[in-house]
Amino acid sequence: MRSEAAEYARNDLQGDIGWHVNYFDFISDLELRRRIGQEFYAARYLYKLWEGLRIEETWAMQAQVQLQVQQYASIYEASIHHLLFVEAADAPEVQRLFEYEALVERQLPGHIMDRIRRLDRVDSGDIVGAVYAVRRTQESKIRFDSKVAAAVELGILDEDLGKEIAGYYTARNYIHIHAELRQTDLDWQISFARDAYRRLLPFKTQASNWLKKRA
Repeated sequence: MRSEAAEYARNDLQGDIGWHVNYFDFISDLELRRRIGQEFYAARYLYKLWEGLRIEETWAMQAQVQLQVQQYASIYEASIHHLLFVEAADAPEVQRLFEYEALVERQLPGHIMDRIRRLDRVDSGDIVGAVYAVRRTQESKIRFDSKVAAAVELGILDEDLGKEIAGYYTARNYIHIHAELRQTDLDWQISFARDAYRRLLPFKTQASNWLKKRA
């Protein structure tokens, strides 16, 4: 039965690993394209394998949903990261992703500090002056929903697709045992995972069209 399920999975796929890698021809980094394509192939193969095994117990279907959402969220994340920080690295919308406002200590004039120290407060000696200043963060610390918003602003994705993709990433962060105990709508979970796959085509189309306009 195991070999039959594996054969079913291979035969029911649209193509081999090469086909799945080439699906991401809009990714100019060849090594990244290969890794994303392999993840896509793995996601499709494992989906077909589960289908071929015909295990319909709840635990098996939940495990499949977990894996599928995690895999497709990773594919979207890696692709959007490349489109922003490689293809559109110099765009103002991308540069703003690195910026954030933070309170920075600034020394106050002496006469103001003297008045503060004389306040009838136990913490008056801890009071300092501060102003908001723009600081820069690291690329690895930029939130995914902020990246998606920038992709929408740049025209890489339309707003509706952007919201859906951000939702897949958020769902990935909630997929753990405790979340399962609160989630009883298994049909919704399965539909959600399938949508994550089905949105790859409009994602590819929109990203490719955006790149063509920039060429």
